[in-house]
Amino acid sequence: MPYYEHDNQNDGMYDMYDEHKVLNKSSVKKGHRRYYPSNSPNRFVKNAQTGIEYSFKVGSIEQNNLFKTVDTTGVCDEDGYVIHNKNINISNTNHLFYDTPEQCMRHLGVSFERSFIEKWHENRRSDMEF
Repeated sequence: MPYYEHDNQNDGMYDMYDEHKVLNKSSVKKGHRRYYPSNSPNRFVKNAQTGIEYSFKVGSIEQNNLFKTVDTTGVCDEDGYVIHNKNINISNTNHLFYDTPEQCMRHLGVSFERSFIEKWHENRRSDMEF
């Protein structure tokens, strides 16, 4: 579970996520955690970057409001930890959820075409109108 620190600068509506503490705790367990996947149906969806759980489950209609990508590289195990033993052939896929495509790009160091990003946001806006 991620660590949070209360930020006296905010109105108390949320706590600040402390990535440094999360990464340090994760590295003690198994090694470097790259992300928090949401692979199991009927479990709460997690933000792939922060590990914070959303209020809805994998497979729910609400997950369609998030940006989803799938990691098929096999670099990480089913918990999102980097696999250091290259002799192990893991062909699992990890489902990753983000608030926006921009968050995904920053976290994974990838880029998407501007038209793709604009289309995604346009679709979210039109979904909210109904």
